[in-house]
Amino acid sequence: MFQSSNTRRSGRILALPLLLSAMASGCALLPVEQDAPAPTGDRPASEPTAPETDTAPPAGTDSQPETDTDTDTAAGTDTDTETETRSTEPTEPSLGLHIARSSSAESERRVFLREQGHETLDPGRLGYYMDVLGARLRQELSGQPSAIDHQDSGIRVTLPEGADQARALDTIGRLLDEFGASLVTVIAHGHGMDASDTSSEGTEDDAMAAGRRLENAGVAPERLVLRVFGTTTPAGNLGSEAFSPQIELLIQPLAAS
Repeated sequence: MFQSSNTRRSGRILALPLLLSAMASGCALLPVEQDAPAPTGDRPASEPTAPETDTAPPAGTDSQPETDTDTDTAAGTDTDTETETRSTEPTEPSLGLHIARSSSAESERRVFLREQGHETLDPGRLGYYMDVLGARLRQELSGQPSAIDHQDSGIRVTLPEGADQARALDTIGRLLDEFGASLVTVIAHGHGMDASDTSSEGTEDDAMAAGRRLENAGVAPERLVLRVFGTTTPAGNLGSEAFSPQIELLIQPLAAS
């Protein structure tokens, strides 16, 4: 037992100089990195794998996203739908001079004039406006064969057939150009035709001729509604057969609402 203890002590004494010698020479006991195995004919040396990168599409290839096609298709669909909607919308009535066939032509024309920003009157001014217009008509048409009847619906002017009719229409047209907040219905009465008959070409020509006289005098065509009636039942039931008028004008104020 004593000998074994001496042996261990001797071993420690010998190990200590070896450790000091190794430290002094810089050769510490460090882990050794194993070298990669040398390449052989059967197994070539491994190379680092190149990182994955985005590959650009070859020249001439359409790189536009697939969603563009869907967008273009949707846009085309919307355009087609909008076009179809516009084509189904009712078109505005012709504003040129023409014979009105609808009983609501005056109402439709009033709506159109308001929407277009035409001159209108406040409801409180309607009575005064028409009184002044009626007085001016009587003054301007003084000495000419005509009749002026101031009614609730407006002012009705009757003009008998004759050479003075064209001169009277010119005078009225210049005055209506000044009083622009009004709608004018031109009524032509056909001789010997039934009151419900509106197919006489000659009477339609009379209505068109009267409308053109007013337009040339300054009345905008969108303010004119042309109609045809028979002489057996004069429009408005004037109660007088003295004139048997060929042309009547119904002048109505254009209210703001």
